[in-house]
Amino acid sequence: MSHELRTPLNSILLLSRLMVENSDDNLNEDQIESARVIQSSGSSLLSLIDEILDLSKIEAGKMELELSSVHLTVLKNDLLNMFAPLAKEKKLRFSIDLHPDEAGKDIITDKLRLEQVLRNLLSNALKFTTQGSVTLIIEPVQHNADYVQFLVKDTGIGISAENQKIIFEAFQQADGSTRRKFGGTGLGLSISRELARLLGGEITVSSTLGEGSTFSFIIPRSKSTAPAKPPTENLGGAPMLLFWKKSPPWSAPAAWWLPTYPRMCRTTEMRLSQQIKLF
Repeated sequence: MSHELRTPLNSILLLSRLMVENSDDNLNEDQIESARVIQSSGSSLLSLIDEILDLSKIEAGKMELELSSVHLTVLKNDLLNMFAPLAKEKKLRFSIDLHPDEAGKDIITDKLRLEQVLRNLLSNALKFTTQGSVTLIIEPVQHNADYVQFLVKDTGIGISAENQKIIFEAFQQADGSTRRKFGGTGLGLSISRELARLLGGEITVSSTLGEGSTFSFIIPRSKSTAPAKPPTENLGGAPMLLFWKKSPPWSAPAAWWLPTYPRMCRTTEMRLSQQIKLF
């Protein structure tokens, strides 16, 4: 599905870029501007396709991690180089504070997915902040040396207590006016939370409407290659329907004997985000 969607779209993007460059000097300004619109819209559509495919992979349990050593100082510098120009353009103060205890240290995780989550959190912070500052803090987790915490703080529009309950759900934003004013699909935070869980961590938010937000992203310093599995009960070989909440607090699974169900089924409930599997 990925190739079927991306290949024709990439062709459109390539051809529109060639039209914008107008190397043969045979297009007028209106035609070049139309090509820019095609290129911009195509890029937005490609980003949306990537997000939907990522979410589909996660929900289907097909997202695989590639673990490697990630140097926190290098990570800091890469993110600083990436987002500092955007913050300067918006006249915002932007900084990344690496705790002295973390300087020079490595963590074992999926670098691509770690950066994807941090890029999404920082992009959101910069998008929803019109004045003030955006700060990323990398520090050890208090009382648990096996985890590292990434705090993204901004002085943006903030999120009401009611909307904090839904912003991590797919295609959800704070309200309709937010989408109209700032754009976006409402998929970024949903994907980020699921990626955080794949990395063995979690994302939480604290915010005050009109004052700003703080997103906390916590992951283990060394991600185990073996996925955690919920406990199961032995019912004498009978098929089982096992369900558990993906949102904390996690509860013990409950199981029923189901003799006629198909091998696998899945459903998602809006608030509880429950996943159902048949064994």
